[in-house]
Amino acid sequence: MAGETLLLEVKDFKDPLHWRWVLTDGKGKFLQDFEVDLDSSDPNYSAFLDLESFLETHSAPDKWLDDETRLIYQVGSWMGKEALGRIGERLAKFSTPVTVRVVVPQEASGLLYRPWEIAVVGDKPPALRNVSLVFDFSGEPLKTDPIPDRLRMLAVFSLPTDQSALSLRRERYELMKLINQLARSRGLAIEMRVLQYGTTRQSLQEVLEEGEGWDLIHFSGHGDKATLILENPDGSYDPVSSEDLSALLSLASGRLKLVTLSACLSAAATLQETLEWLNVRKPEQIRGAQACGSSGNAPMSALAVELMTKLGCAALAMRYPVGDDFAINLSTELYRLMLEKGNTLTRSLQLAMQNSLNAGYNAATPPLSLATPALFGSRAADLILRPPRAPTGQLVSATEGLPYFPAEPKRFVGRTGALGRASSALAPESEMRGVLFHGMAGAGKTSCALEISYHQRRSPRFQYFVWHEAPKEDSDIEGALASLAVDMEMQLPGFKMAHVVDQAKEFRAWLPNLSEILEQNAILIVLDNLENLLTSEENGRTNAGAGSCRLCWSMRASPGWF
Repeated sequence: MAGETLLLEVKDFKDPLHWRWVLTDGKGKFLQDFEVDLDSSDPNYSAFLDLESFLETHSAPDKWLDDETRLIYQVGSWMGKEALGRIGERLAKFSTPVTVRVVVPQEASGLLYRPWEIAVVGDKPPALRNVSLVFDFSGEPLKTDPIPDRLRMLAVFSLPTDQSALSLRRERYELMKLINQLARSRGLAIEMRVLQYGTTRQSLQEVLEEGEGWDLIHFSGHGDKATLILENPDGSYDPVSSEDLSALLSLASGRLKLVTLSACLSAAATLQETLEWLNVRKPEQIRGAQACGSSGNAPMSALAVELMTKLGCAALAMRYPVGDDFAINLSTELYRLMLEKGNTLTRSLQLAMQNSLNAGYNAATPPLSLATPALFGSRAADLILRPPRAPTGQLVSATEGLPYFPAEPKRFVGRTGALGRASSALAPESEMRGVLFHGMAGAGKTSCALEISYHQRRSPRFQYFVWHEAPKEDSDIEGALASLAVDMEMQLPGFKMAHVVDQAKEFRAWLPNLSEILEQNAILIVLDNLENLLTSEENGRTNAGAGSCRLCWSMRASPGWF
């Protein structure tokens, strides 16, 4: 369902207090105009410029929810009357869903960052009356080519070890659950790649360099004004400027249609950019404090504005801080409505917002959520991402599982530092050949091994995967080596080992063959309960035999083993 698309242009811009709106329909027919003349002494104008700070200042800690709800409606009513005027009255007359392209000249760029989503149009803000706002500088909407054989989606999750915790693992789980459901039950051709644990500039660049490109990129993690937070190889935070991010994503720009930035302040202007727009003389310390990575004297643009300008893609970004629950509910519902129901991006966001806010405001979904998501780029106005159906009779899965492994846990909390280091150790260019999770019983070693194994399964790093569980503590370990041989034969096509494990001389002579197999193939081997085969001196236990130790030594030739 596309609905009607209107054009709302800024004309005769004089300063941040004075300009003229002109509203036309899809054929260029004049509908309405309005001369804006704002009063800078009105307290609502300060909220218009910085809504988040206004709410913090004027809300009582013990009744913040009621205060913020009241204040947002107050400011929204003022915006509807003073900043939109007859334009809002005209939009309120539309009974069907409508998309409004808000086009501003460069000198009026500050208007892109104002919370227009809360402006009361009639008796409701746009988001609650099926009016979508898409912000852009100029130009006609870019047409999007149909998806060819399959939709390619890259989901990037970044959580440095020295940053506050986010529920990225839960968000990734819910997103993968949705995409797999669409691929399996609906027969849609969707390829999804997940980048998590060790999400560095280098790892992101390697994925973006793939020749086929990506139709949709979803990022979830920490952000700041004009900055996205990735990870350094040691797990610490790496602030990536909007300029650097657009340069990275330009590797996929030939096919790229939509970037979702589920990160705080990814649609917010920097202080320097706001002061320049307001023509306020900047203190020396502000003039010298460029946004991270900025070059030259020009202020750094917000992430979303930089992407729509440099890459020509649609960008869905966040004006204000965003909570985990709201971000998860919004993104999963948005993609369901787009990919399964065939709605446009604007209509999908309308419905996803209404569903996410249906239960009312709370700590996880504060009143400011109404103005948090924002759409940028002319392509967003009529963007449809419709995955093609898989060929008849072809089994489709967005991400294949690991049939011989225990099921992937629905919940997994913490250990991001350890998993990041493990992911780095298993990277193609790494000189390491294995990862050892060690600790007392119940510390989560097996859970970590499963988490990183499933993560690696979702990348092209390894061709084959082997899971083997050694005997439990105090169990009879006779036959442990034969059991491992059976597991490897069962999980590696064409592999033969069981015929030599009970013949010491032949087994010793055969081990170089195993080393060669592991050197020539990317195989991830997970050995669970391995400590039960070792004494405190790390010698093989009786009956497990020196064969087990020699086997583990041979496995070190493999690109990865636990």
